[in-house]
Amino acid sequence: MAEDKRHAGIYGAAGILVAMLVIAGIVTSGINFPSLRLPSIVSERGTLVIKLTDAPVDLENLFVNISRLEAHRVGDGETWIDLSFVNGTSWVYVDILALENVTMDLSITEISPGNYTKLRMFVTSANATFEDGDEIELTVPSGKIDVIVHFEIKAGETTKLLVDMQADWVAISHSRRLRPVLKATILSGE
Repeated sequence: MAEDKRHAGIYGAAGILVAMLVIAGIVTSGINFPSLRLPSIVSERGTLVIKLTDAPVDLENLFVNISRLEAHRVGDGETWIDLSFVNGTSWVYVDILALENVTMDLSITEISPGNYTKLRMFVTSANATFEDGDEIELTVPSGKIDVIVHFEIKAGETTKLLVDMQADWVAISHSRRLRPVLKATILSGE
């Protein structure tokens, strides 16, 4: 009988060890069980990454000073969420044309989960240099540029948006206004 108890103890310990190995394998494999959330591992906030790029135009430079960036959240308490700039400053001064065929991280901010429908860039100044060297100051009607895009932030996940700001150089040369054509794309698999 003592021998049976010893075998039962060994089998019980082996069973517990195998169960722990199976559970550890499932946890490290990345299988997602929606009802099983470990609060110490999964953040209650999601991360939003905004990248900026440009398509080519007949200008030499197009400098834009962005002083604030916001995302519009809809649903429970519709509101605007302030986003921080990557460089940690309160503004970003960038030559949009230097972003042709490259991207620049503009903001990486943890924000509350939910549905978002718009990005807003506040532009305090802009100027353009034509290929012949002429420089002009540009006005930005209303001082802000809205990008209409629908994206969802999920807790513990990262959502990446690419904002393509294409200069309307005809509007720049005729009316001296910065009226970019904006296109936002949700990036996946990066």
